[in-house]
Amino acid sequence: MKLAQRMTLKQLRALVAVADSASFTQAARLLHLTQPAISMQIRDAEAIVGQVLVDGRREIHLTPAGEILVRAARQALHSLELAEVELKARMGVAAGTLDVVAITTAEYFVPHLLAEFGRRHPDITFRLTVDNRERVRTLLQEQRCDVAIMGQPPRGIDLRRIPFAPHRLSFVARPDHRLAGRKRIPPAALTDERLLLREQGSGTRDNLERFLRAHGVKPLAADELGSNETLKQAVMAGMGIAFLSHHTFAMEVESGRLVRLDVADTPVIREWNVVSRTDRPMTPALDALLEFLQTEGAARMRAMER
Repeated sequence: MKLAQRMTLKQLRALVAVADSASFTQAARLLHLTQPAISMQIRDAEAIVGQVLVDGRREIHLTPAGEILVRAARQALHSLELAEVELKARMGVAAGTLDVVAITTAEYFVPHLLAEFGRRHPDITFRLTVDNRERVRTLLQEQRCDVAIMGQPPRGIDLRRIPFAPHRLSFVARPDHRLAGRKRIPPAALTDERLLLREQGSGTRDNLERFLRAHGVKPLAADELGSNETLKQAVMAGMGIAFLSHHTFAMEVESGRLVRLDVADTPVIREWNVVSRTDRPMTPALDALLEFLQTEGAARMRAMER
């Protein structure tokens, strides 16, 4: 059995896609194929190997043989991508595919930044994943992304961190809220409010809790609702007030559905960072993205917050 002679790139890509998504349907979408085509590629690969690679009797997961082959497939596909990058670099072209992961709060602006960057570098393509902070940490830990866009980088991983834009966070409420329109609201006034929170582990939640501790504020009540979109809808429904990144509520403020509360010591200003592993080689494509974010990221973020 000589796998190198018999396995095809289509089979390797199908296997990796199924491993990443734990779904034949999602794998088909990722590769722009039909689900039967993905199933056929997996069956053909299993016939070549002589072992079951994917167990789908209940939840879809890799067998031990599948895990071995996926590790090798990732290395092979990555090596081919690097070869393509090097060949185009010899011609002075920044090219290749970048695996970009962003925390959920960044989903409002990252596609806009990547769209403009892509217009300038048509030979660079992206695979963009948006997920919560813990999942982003896992993808960095397992070297399954080239770069992450997030606030505070995780600890315990050797990372390059490049700040590229300020990250502003403020309290928002309905326009008819009792605090709307007041100037320099003391943080103590939040004690009588119902706060709407992101999930535990969220960077936004961490910043809010740090602000409340620093000012000795214990709100009347707090509800955990999860996503930024859910929080905005809940605030507009009158459930309470929320603490959110400016770019997530800019459109609602402009349309008059939300107002930013002028709470003293806000906005809280942190940093948006572009993060990559120090042991991952720099490529012309990654260099180009880092330069774009450093030189233009802040200005483009300000435009989206207006």
